[in-house]
Amino acid sequence: MANAAYDLDELLARLRELSDERYREFNEGLTPGIEQTSLGVRMPALRQLSRELLKGDWRAFLEVSRVHALFELRMLHAMVLGGARCPVEEKIALTDAFLPWVDNWGVCDALCSSYKPKASELEPLLPFVVACADDGATFRKRFGLVMLMSYYREDPRALAPYRRFEHPDYYARMGEAWGLATLFLYQREGVLGILSDNVLDVFTHNKTIQKLRESYRVSDADKQMLLQYKRKRSEG
Repeated sequence: MANAAYDLDELLARLRELSDERYREFNEGLTPGIEQTSLGVRMPALRQLSRELLKGDWRAFLEVSRVHALFELRMLHAMVLGGARCPVEEKIALTDAFLPWVDNWGVCDALCSSYKPKASELEPLLPFVVACADDGATFRKRFGLVMLMSYYREDPRALAPYRRFEHPDYYARMGEAWGLATLFLYQREGVLGILSDNVLDVFTHNKTIQKLRESYRVSDADKQMLLQYKRKRSEG
């Protein structure tokens, strides 16, 4: 896709060609907040487009795509930004500029899954990730939590933002529960400590237990044990 990074009209035309109305309806049902802003382009096609964009002037593409309302363009922005190879300081700055425009879990999680930091990038990236996990904005917080869950699974420092989690939004709470259920596999006692101390709101606390009990990676004995941590809705 020659020079596509400079020609947003050409890229939009390709996205329209790839659109699928039935998939659009299905995906909008899964991703609240993208109604009327999506075309219905499937993920394999978006991944292919992101790979093509990364071979070109991806910085020019990010300049024009960051503020665009179209869901697929924001997904491509997330994938290209996450996959871009550049100094970690630049990656942090680009991410910081994009996060205010992330308004749904799909774009947030696509950004996280595309990041794949090198081992040498983890330490300089950590303060930014922790700051995001502690932030009050829903998807900035979710970004931080999912990044910790994905790339700092065995690092005890990853649990601190989870322990001090507090947020009213459903998608932030689900990010917390998903993250704790994943971290349990690597830092079992730390996660049990968070549950035993009852530091989370009741919904997030019980959702974490639910996700653990639904996981095929958690033993039957642990699933039974976790029932003792379940709290009543009237608490808190």
